[in-house]
Amino acid sequence: MKNAVSLWLGNFSNFDRLEEYTEVKYNEDGDSIPSTFEREFKLGYYNRDLIEKDWIPNGEDDIKELLMDFSYDNQLLKQFMDFKLSSRYNSIILIYNYNYVKDGRFINSVSNNEYELNFIGTAEYVN
Repeated sequence: MKNAVSLWLGNFSNFDRLEEYTEVKYNEDGDSIPSTFEREFKLGYYNRDLIEKDWIPNGEDDIKELLMDFSYDNQLLKQFMDFKLSSRYNSIILIYNYNYVKDGRFINSVSNNEYELNFIGTAEYVN
């Protein structure tokens, strides 16, 4: 069965900042409070257990190096291989079983003084 995976690349000052950006919190009633990532990109429903992320200290401008060691990396590399990165990135976020483009509230990128994050695209993988 084919599944979608959506990819974001960006720059954060450190791993803790990336974690804080993607952290889902909960109120006293146990209801989830969307992460900054979910709010800024207006993400629709996705399985929060199917997100992978990493922070690379020196950054990388090669998509192959950024995707290495993620789930289904060989399948994803084939689809993103021709994608030329315009700058170095030190942060990567993947959401599996989620097609951000079809979700309907597409936002290309967000940035401020503390971080930047760009939606790169959606690929398919077979599990």
